[in-house]
Amino acid sequence: MMSPLAPTQPAIESIIQALPLTLPTQTLVTEAIDQMSTTRTSSVLVTEDKQLAGIFTERDVVRLVSSNTKLLGLTLGQMMTRNVVFLKSSEAIDIFSVSRLFNLHKIRHVPILDDADQVIGIATPESVRSHLKPEHLLRYIRVAEVMEKKIILGTPDEPLLSLVKKMAQHRVSCVVIHQPENNRPIGIITERDTVRFVSKGVDFNEVTAQNVMTTPLSVVNDQDSLWGVHEKMQTLNIRRLVVTEGYGTLAGIVTQSQLLKLLDPTEMYHVMQQMQQVIEQQTQELVTLNQDLQAANAKLKELASIDDLTQLLNRRSFNHWLKQKWHYHLRYKKPLSLLICDVDYFKAYNDTYGHLAGDRCLMVIAQALQEAIRFSSDMVARFGGEEFAVILPDTDSFGVEVVAKKIQACLKNVQNQYTSDTLAKPVTLSMGGVTTIPDESFSTEQLLETADQLLYQAKQQGRNTYRLKMLASL
Repeated sequence: MMSPLAPTQPAIESIIQALPLTLPTQTLVTEAIDQMSTTRTSSVLVTEDKQLAGIFTERDVVRLVSSNTKLLGLTLGQMMTRNVVFLKSSEAIDIFSVSRLFNLHKIRHVPILDDADQVIGIATPESVRSHLKPEHLLRYIRVAEVMEKKIILGTPDEPLLSLVKKMAQHRVSCVVIHQPENNRPIGIITERDTVRFVSKGVDFNEVTAQNVMTTPLSVVNDQDSLWGVHEKMQTLNIRRLVVTEGYGTLAGIVTQSQLLKLLDPTEMYHVMQQMQQVIEQQTQELVTLNQDLQAANAKLKELASIDDLTQLLNRRSFNHWLKQKWHYHLRYKKPLSLLICDVDYFKAYNDTYGHLAGDRCLMVIAQALQEAIRFSSDMVARFGGEEFAVILPDTDSFGVEVVAKKIQACLKNVQNQYTSDTLAKPVTLSMGGVTTIPDESFSTEQLLETADQLLYQAKQQGRNTYRLKMLASL
């Protein structure tokens, strides 16, 4: 026997047909066919010593009849299919995986066994279909999109044996009987019919299609939804529907296997993709307008948060980020450091060399500050005028001093890169730095005030230096 698939999803008791037709290997084929016809069952599970030994299906009946095999005296053990695809009840997977088994192995019956390899039920496309409620998906799909257009056809005066041979040769479950002159379907012969005819002793050589075909024929239009097909199949308890178009001309056939294939997750994904494409086409103009609006909003937000001259965060963004970092470090009791930097003698620089030179000077300083920060979480902002601020998350008093020294070094290096035409004269920075572990007893305003006082002290000490302090809770 073929090994069962590995378990993945919860059990599938809901789609297992309990008490399937089960017969021992020594049962005569003719007796099995009679029981299949009486119970309207599409298969027999064949057992030996209470364990699954094989399966005998409607398709096997078609094969035997088409080859003119004499059934008298044959047993199920001789005619059954031995390599059975099955599932263990303890390993039963989700219903979509069962559906994939049907498609993968081209089968319509999956026996369910217990851990002792004894039959407890069977899963079929009918049982899966009756469990699924695919209304929301199937309503959007037209029959024409999925129907099978290549149909095996027969004529009303064609012998029944010829039709059965066509089913066996093409490995299909039915032959559609049509009127050749106008290609209108008038009846159908199925595998299930074949089982019934054998049970009744019908002479397959003498009887023609028009005498035994199912008529009047239930049909659907190629523009109907698959949900309508699904409901009609359930109401009529059939596995297939002939499809017509225009004035009743034969167009194709749709089967329950096709419905199940659509409900396979991989197929469903493609169907949903097609649906999405339709939706996108219908709403493309709205999507484009929305994208343009989002882009404009993003640009406005960026302009509102960035200093136009230095391309650093502006004062508004600085306040926002400082509060966010404050609350984070307050919650996790981590050190937070802040540096306030001021350009030394900047007013004199502006007065001497002009505002354009002053702007170039500020851009050089912004570049130096960006190069000096160590981590992506560090933030540099233009605090106002010639003042800059650096937020240093997760940084203690030792770390803030390292950054202050690096700022001095980077500023010197950056200024050396520029000629006198770009930068009129090298400048220096005075800095005030404060480190704290945020506490409920003080606020960001006190942090800023302390850093500003330290900056003033650095100015008083001759500029081009820094003053640092650890701010403890009050």
